[in-house]
Amino acid sequence: MTEPAAALQPPAASPGWLARLGLAVIRPRWALALAADRRSAGRAGQDLIAAIAVVMLATQLRGLATAVWLGLIVAPGFGLRAAMRVLTGALTVDLVLLLAGALIVFALAGARRNLGRAFDLACVAVLPLVVVDLVATVAVRAAGLAVPAAVSWGLAGVSYAWLGMLIALAIGPARGAARPTAVATAELPSDAVRAARRVGAGLAAVAAIGVAVQIAWIAGHLELVKPMNPGGAAPAIALPRIGAGGALGEPVTRAESRGKITVIDFWATWCKPCLAAMPRLDQLTRANPDIAVIAANIDDAAAARALFEQRRYAMTLVADDGDASERYGVSSIPHTVVIDRHGVVREVVRGSGADLAAVIAAIRAE
Repeated sequence: MTEPAAALQPPAASPGWLARLGLAVIRPRWALALAADRRSAGRAGQDLIAAIAVVMLATQLRGLATAVWLGLIVAPGFGLRAAMRVLTGALTVDLVLLLAGALIVFALAGARRNLGRAFDLACVAVLPLVVVDLVATVAVRAAGLAVPAAVSWGLAGVSYAWLGMLIALAIGPARGAARPTAVATAELPSDAVRAARRVGAGLAAVAAIGVAVQIAWIAGHLELVKPMNPGGAAPAIALPRIGAGGALGEPVTRAESRGKITVIDFWATWCKPCLAAMPRLDQLTRANPDIAVIAANIDDAAAARALFEQRRYAMTLVADDGDASERYGVSSIPHTVVIDRHGVVREVVRGSGADLAAVIAAIRAE
């Protein structure tokens, strides 16, 4: 059925946030029409911010909990940096697409273009990305599945195609708030509102499941969340071993070196002091079979593997995941941590020049 264009007069009882979220999923024309109405200017942006906050809690609670713990135990700066890493990693693509979508809508809106309206419409168009991220991430974590790369690319394709369709639909409403595209009647149909409310409630339930799954994981894996506290138990690690060509393999954990003195060195291929310290770490490894030396590369796995093969270093080479270096308080490199046989952090060396042999001899003498 062809839907004639008409002036939108919002119903007396405007749909709530969950209903508006549901409309963006199942009745995007109505969601865009509501966003284009200047009497509710800015509300679409507020809806998107609220949706993003919910998704962050449902999908990134582990990283946020680590950031808070870092801020409390180590330093506020570390906590803030960790939180920013979580947020930028999760939101950069969405925010770039939001900006691009708003500019496209604004550019194609004609003589009555309005930048605020364009951003409101783009906020509605970006909501599907947030919804797909929420549902897919929670489903994968709840089921404990490993997602093949092809599936991830497929989901990304669906999200971007959905976004593109909504950007195209937004052009009509952007041409004038009084003439939204394809509005069927002067008011939202009650059946559309009810259906949208059910969809919104379903998404809220998915978010609640995501939060519960993460809380359960954190409660059972506190050692993978807590930050380093000198004199306390060393945080657990599970960092992938770097194989030929930089390929990431099975994770290396501290449990494998239980009962040994362990040295974890965070380094990068571009760091000259790090490279200068490598021969001493290699000598330490070869001369002391009872010491586990783990070199955690923070920049380029392939270059790190090539360097180790060229110089025939004997240390265990792993790739930092960003989380481990933050929990170990790495603010500059080289950053070396010495852990005794009981898993207690005994020495933290920031920079080069430390006599690790003397530190280890002191631990052995106890």
